[in-house]
Amino acid sequence: MSAKNKPGSSMLWDEILKAIVDAMPEQLFPLFKELYGKEYPRGTLITLLATESSTYREHPDAPPGSRLSDIALLVNGTDYYHLECQMHNDRDMVIRMVAYDLHFAMQHTTSGEQNLDGLVMRFPRSAVIYPEKNNRIPDVLRCRIIFQDGSEHIYQIPTVRIQSYSLDEIQEKHLNLFLPYVLLRLRPQLNPERKFPLTKNELTAFVDKVMIILKDEVEQGYLTEQEYDDYVNLFRRAAENIFEKHPDFGREVDRMTKPMIELPSVLQKRLYAEIDSLNANKEALIADNEALTADNEALIADNETLTADNEALIADNETLTADNEALTADNETLTAELAQMKKLLAQYHIPVPV
Repeated sequence: MSAKNKPGSSMLWDEILKAIVDAMPEQLFPLFKELYGKEYPRGTLITLLATESSTYREHPDAPPGSRLSDIALLVNGTDYYHLECQMHNDRDMVIRMVAYDLHFAMQHTTSGEQNLDGLVMRFPRSAVIYPEKNNRIPDVLRCRIIFQDGSEHIYQIPTVRIQSYSLDEIQEKHLNLFLPYVLLRLRPQLNPERKFPLTKNELTAFVDKVMIILKDEVEQGYLTEQEYDDYVNLFRRAAENIFEKHPDFGREVDRMTKPMIELPSVLQKRLYAEIDSLNANKEALIADNEALTADNEALIADNETLTADNEALIADNETLTADNEALTADNETLTAELAQMKKLLAQYHIPVPV
């Protein structure tokens, strides 16, 4: 088993976030609205940025190097964002975020325009996403920065505690990117020593609610069919990780997220969509065929023109050949007459002019 799929490993949860951002970055827009009140319409330009930065030296003897932050992007050509996915409540996380954001600002937002205060460097809008429930995680991470002139600044960034959002809140705010993580809130109930461990009925009801949310988001236009499939696949990956040692629960999630029977209404809808797609392809092929036919006719016309031109050239060549033969014959006649004349002049001892 790979490290990222082992229970307790944070790599899978990092990769889920990165997969969502890579495949459907607009799914971050509801989160930006939730954190910063920023709204963007669908189709807004999103540019994913490089995430390499200098190493935060956690140990004084550690060699210098670099590390990758999780998510960095530019929205609408003006707004910079930096997101980190963190499984545990690390007290040094705020220091790493200062280091990340400082490097980010130096790389992407330092302005070359001089004003009375010199150069301008803007930090990105940052946040730390915590997928697992932890009551010790604060609403914001803070660090008091004291500059060499004695001035102070409180650096603070919001935290996103996914498990503090109910499924209803996730649905209401369209925070679909939280859905692959929601099964994590059931993990404490997998402990058989708990007074009320997780039951199959509880799991079934929970997964059913998640699937209803995803289908409703498709119907409302917040998700495409492809994005729906992507979320279901990520949800299944999360379930494989969480329920690795609980195969009954894993099979239940698999049953509920993998359609076994296609209802007539669903089949009809899918077939109509396929027919529309085939008709569109047919019309495109007809248009392409008509274009090819027109091109072929044009080529035939060009070929006929070239053939006529070639025949005319052949006729001209035959005429020139005949003219050349006639000239050759005339030249031979003149040469013979000139020889006869020279012979007569020699016979009568008349000098031949040179």
